[in-house]
Amino acid sequence: MSVAKANLFEIELTERLDQAGFWHRAAMVGGRLGARRIAASVYQAAAGLPIWPYHYHHGIEEWLYVIAGAPVLREPAGERALSPGDLVCFPSGPAGAHTLYGPGRFVIFATDQHAEPWMSVYPDSDKVSGPEGMLLRSSAVGYWHNEGTAGPQPADPVAPDAGKPTPRPVVNLFEPGREPHEIRARKTELGPLVHAERLGGTVVEMDPLEEPEPYHYVHGREDWLLVLAGNPTMRHAEGEMQLDAGDAVCLPEGPAGARRLDNRSDSAVRVVWLSTTTQPTSAYYPDTGRWLLQHGPGPDETVSVESTRRI
Repeated sequence: MSVAKANLFEIELTERLDQAGFWHRAAMVGGRLGARRIAASVYQAAAGLPIWPYHYHHGIEEWLYVIAGAPVLREPAGERALSPGDLVCFPSGPAGAHTLYGPGRFVIFATDQHAEPWMSVYPDSDKVSGPEGMLLRSSAVGYWHNEGTAGPQPADPVAPDAGKPTPRPVVNLFEPGREPHEIRARKTELGPLVHAERLGGTVVEMDPLEEPEPYHYVHGREDWLLVLAGNPTMRHAEGEMQLDAGDAVCLPEGPAGARRLDNRSDSAVRVVWLSTTTQPTSAYYPDTGRWLLQHGPGPDETVSVESTRRI
């Protein structure tokens, strides 16, 4: 499979919605980049109009990144305007309820809804939807209602969404803070900052000619790279690729997703890596034959193995 890229800052938005007071222009990106675990869509929103109904998902986590404009986020805690560079996580469940109004352009990354059971809930109309369509939440019944030999049973009541709403944390990817990194490039882990559970993210900043992370690929995880600023060079399984600000690349698991990112330019490079967070994972470094085996999130659950065989 050839490595493809798409510029999320400039991509043509060919999908349209203008119905019942909802409006957006959009482009679905994951399929054209060969993604299987992470979906991505770019949206353009009009001032004062929501792009779709207020909702949340069970089984799907979404990350919103603002590209331009000042979109307004509606969430359980109320409404607030966002700025370019802002990142917000919408977790699975009622705490992740949201919709967005323009003006603005943004991208939404999501755990793939085709990979696991999922359901969407629309609190304003008390509807739910899933792969088989949409229905009223008030029509919910107990699993054994009118089944078996016990005769009729009362329906189970639908519990209202509970809990005191608090604003979702917002992190700006151009000012996320800095932490030391063993390969000298500075990085910030985003998952804990945005209270994510199903996706992970890391902002990495590299000065000119900084030593990159060694060439490697990963089993058990899909990675996405989004260039925020600068012009890095990516070594991949088929050669090299020059990248610009706004370019996104999907790196699948296995040898097809092998990569190394270099900064050969005269200015700093800032990128964000997104990935699934399933465990265990294993990273292989073809240039040295080293394996890095990770069985859990902690450093004590990571094992380095030197192999005498090149794969």
